[in-house]
Amino acid sequence: MTSRARAVGLFAAIIIVATVAVVILVNVLTPPVRTAPIESIRYNQTKTEPGFDDSTHTVTDRTRVAAFSAIVKKYSIDVGHFDSTLNDECTGGLATNIAVTLTDHTVDRLSIYDCGRTVPRGTFVSDATALFTSWSAQGR
Repeated sequence: MTSRARAVGLFAAIIIVATVAVVILVNVLTPPVRTAPIESIRYNQTKTEPGFDDSTHTVTDRTRVAAFSAIVKKYSIDVGHFDSTLNDECTGGLATNIAVTLTDHTVDRLSIYDCGRTVPRGTFVSDATALFTSWSAQGR
């Protein structure tokens, strides 16, 4: 075997070992996403608009909880560790404050802020805001 072939083989082995090490580190250092199902949701929406109804609503209906859970799953959101950089940045948008109670009685809180921009494939913030807005419009 030539020295060039040995060098290529050694380089390939180093790349394989480094890749395996990175995969292991990512799996070990990434906090697990909560797996307990959502039992109920409390939310309110606020907007700097005279007369805006910012009352708090509680949702226990399984169909509605499932609808929010589907959005959480679609965007791989960990409600216990929400990345606030996903929020829109503007003034005059719509804030939704959410408290999610899981079946293990853990309560996770997150706040989302939507500026009403149109995103072709949607975002967690825009989809969740639209969902909560539709519920509020129905008086629940």
